[in-house]
Amino acid sequence: MPGRWRRWSFWVAIALVVIVVLPGTGLMLRFAYLTLRGTLGLALDLAVVGLMIFLVAAFLAPLEALGWWAGWYGDAVKTTPVGELAAPVAGDRPLSRFVVYLDGIGQASDEALPEGEDFLRRLAAHLPDDIAILRGIMPYSVLNRPMTEGRWLAVFWRWADRLRLRNPQNLLGLAINLRNVTIVAVSADQRYGPIYNQGMAQVIYDSLQANGYPLGSGTPVTLLGFSGGGQISLGALPYLRRALGASIEVISLGGVFSGNNQFLQAEHVYHLVGDRDSVERLGPIAFPRRWKLAFLSYWNRAQRRGKISLISLGPVGHELPGGILDAEAQLPDGRTHMQQTVDLVVEILTGQRLPAPPPRQQVNNYERYQANDWHQLACARDTQALPNPHYFRPLAAWLGRLILPTAPERAAGVQFEVFTAPPAWADWVGRRLRLIWQAPLLQSVTMDVHFSGETAYSLRQGVVHPARLHGWRQVTPLESLAGSRSRDDQLVALPEPVEILTAGESEEPGLVIVSEPIQTTGVALALVQFQAALGNETWQARHFDPVAREFLGPEVVLRLPEPVANGEGILPATARRLDQMPLNALGWYVSGVPDGLGGFVVQSLAPRALLRWPPQQVITGQRAAWRYVKREAWQQTTPGTVSSVLVSERRLSAAALLSEWQVGDRLLVVHVYGGIGGEQRERAAQAGLFFGHFAYGVAEVIHEPLANELSLAIRYQQVYAHNVDGIIAGMQAWWRYMGDRQVGWLGTRPVADILIRFPPFTGSYTLGGETRSPLTGFGRQLEAMMARYRVGDGTGATFVGPANNCAQDSNQALYDTIQRVLAAVQGPDPAGLQAWEQCEPEQAQRLQALLRLERSLRRQLLPLGSVRADWQVENDSMLGISLEDRPLRNLARGLVSWRTMLPRLASDTVVKVFLEHGASALVLRTNQVGGDHPEIEPVVPMTL
Repeated sequence: MPGRWRRWSFWVAIALVVIVVLPGTGLMLRFAYLTLRGTLGLALDLAVVGLMIFLVAAFLAPLEALGWWAGWYGDAVKTTPVGELAAPVAGDRPLSRFVVYLDGIGQASDEALPEGEDFLRRLAAHLPDDIAILRGIMPYSVLNRPMTEGRWLAVFWRWADRLRLRNPQNLLGLAINLRNVTIVAVSADQRYGPIYNQGMAQVIYDSLQANGYPLGSGTPVTLLGFSGGGQISLGALPYLRRALGASIEVISLGGVFSGNNQFLQAEHVYHLVGDRDSVERLGPIAFPRRWKLAFLSYWNRAQRRGKISLISLGPVGHELPGGILDAEAQLPDGRTHMQQTVDLVVEILTGQRLPAPPPRQQVNNYERYQANDWHQLACARDTQALPNPHYFRPLAAWLGRLILPTAPERAAGVQFEVFTAPPAWADWVGRRLRLIWQAPLLQSVTMDVHFSGETAYSLRQGVVHPARLHGWRQVTPLESLAGSRSRDDQLVALPEPVEILTAGESEEPGLVIVSEPIQTTGVALALVQFQAALGNETWQARHFDPVAREFLGPEVVLRLPEPVANGEGILPATARRLDQMPLNALGWYVSGVPDGLGGFVVQSLAPRALLRWPPQQVITGQRAAWRYVKREAWQQTTPGTVSSVLVSERRLSAAALLSEWQVGDRLLVVHVYGGIGGEQRERAAQAGLFFGHFAYGVAEVIHEPLANELSLAIRYQQVYAHNVDGIIAGMQAWWRYMGDRQVGWLGTRPVADILIRFPPFTGSYTLGGETRSPLTGFGRQLEAMMARYRVGDGTGATFVGPANNCAQDSNQALYDTIQRVLAAVQGPDPAGLQAWEQCEPEQAQRLQALLRLERSLRRQLLPLGSVRADWQVENDSMLGISLEDRPLRNLARGLVSWRTMLPRLASDTVVKVFLEHGASALVLRTNQVGGDHPEIEPVVPMTL
């Protein structure tokens, strides 16, 4: 049937072209008309009159929408009725979703066609009580006014509707279809469509509000459109999404729609169509933007990004008999057409329709690293008793493994297998608890995940994508963190505060957090000095005695398993001559797990010389400080070395500058790494140039009990694209991102971590009894960006390009933070702000310094003076787009913020602004630190 349809449509198109192009066509048509008139007479005249009436009606079709827009109907226009629920819903729990049904072009009253009402009754009976179905909307009137009421032709339309209900093939009933077809054309028109579609969005918005939709809750909405209702749904989608601030998906039942609709703004579009549906096939022919030739149209771009699922209904037509909603026609499997449609819609709405992920063809580093058994999580082994427990401390109060529930088991949060717990909850070690992450910003980055074609291709090339989430609806940031890899192998530390949920009658015990879990490695930490290699990957070491402040503690046997080399043959870390390295004199912080044999497995390490306070050197003065940050810090690249230098453009004594840094100070981290050169030069650095990687983070000055001295605790907020190593975008502790001997970068790359102390930004303010911190707000924006990166804005992949990369998107989060601070200061209560400034002069002074910093950062981040379009729209869905998709636009957007295009240039730009405004910065540099590794050398990241 599809092949015959294509051949038939092709010959019809050829005939039309011939008729229009050939000379004498007008005479031929006139001769044909006179001949037919002589034969058919009155019938032909009536047909001509009908055609003229239809053309006039089509010409006047936009009039109602234009009148609504111009206010011709007055300010008090009533768009009633506002629809009603198709079935009662659960009153004791919040609704999880609203479904809005928009019927086909045969609708004339405020009720759907009989088969549509039957469909809604069946659908309501199969859906859970927490999903509401809204019916009774007239999608072909911007005023929600039925054709059969309140119109000067209402009597005629009622008569035609009655005749059509008695006989669906009645010719007068066809008039209703023709009239509504003109409205569908208005909705699809680029001139009048925006007006009509905004009006319909207002109708749907009012109907949702009148039927209990909780505004501001972000409750998802599904627009379910049959036939022409598909176009109306898609047309109203962008306006409704903006008004509700919620995710909106569209289910099209044989929908006929234009390719100009904003498909990319839909959470997802499910297009159900039968093989015998001749009406739906008019859409791909009549609307050029749906032709494959228009590869940059919204329709084709959405298909490439995996936003559209085309679902075949088999041998099914459009209307009765034999249509999508036919309750009598049967399929080969014994179901009726109606039952199949209901089943598919229920599967979609309840998240039961899960596509199979594309198979992976190439082995990646993540799979290779599974051979390192000592770096895999094993709760029974990792929770055993530690040797000399007095000389160890837990990495965090709550440590555990994230476990992604299966699709049918999804509820609030994920599972958390407890590895360490506070003493009061020690009996929970080894148990699996519910873990819930509660934060207001999370709803805006909760989205459906459907792999695009580019994601499927990338997966086949060995890149790690969240394959277990493919096809899931409303994936939360916590689920994306737990499901980013194919195995449940992510250890996390829970940030304080942690709320304990004790077991209730129907709920299991659980934990509630308000910040992102921190990816980490190891369950316990010790400070040791390596003494001698014992063979078989074991070492004799000695603990540091914090009282004597020497390595006079008991001896301990440490196991340092050799890591698995990556796909290029490069070892992530070595233990060669570790006891002879200069850094061994001050010792190493080692993180890991018990080996079950009385020893300790070192999974991660950090040189004490790098993290201890005070630093090795202090540099003050404008030129000297900036010269060190810009050039000198990267000139020393001897492998196995570290440096810590405190810089400030203020001319202070070293003692005065050091005294400003106190326990509890929170710091902004600016991180950049370089490449791997030498004999085993990595492929990315073969050309001699390496762009590097950029990230922000947060650090804190702490008192380290193991050394009885001040130290630095560093966490990175990694806006990280999908990769072959299985590194997950998110909050990562030093022990995971840098020190991990299997996946960290300490042993292979040159790294610069610049820790900035600037109280106007890193400090806090008390406003209206509430404590606020720009640094904390920045962290929240980065949490949202990292959640988007994990799922690629719903496409399953984040690709690196000029406009979207680690540096650009991290600094977009910084720009968002600046804008929010500015909005808070320029709030609706200037008198209250003035009173606060008088009561809190010290905080007011810091606030003014923050505003000056804001202006400078804005000028530097956007040197061309204009704001990038995707930076102005919250969560603009650009992450799943590769450079091949609209390359010129991608490049142009990147150039608007060109100073944040390259990682090291972005770091220099941001750090320079902070230094110019009086900040001090601690520059930490490492060069391939660990055991001897002569096969590789550092490659400095390029800058301008």
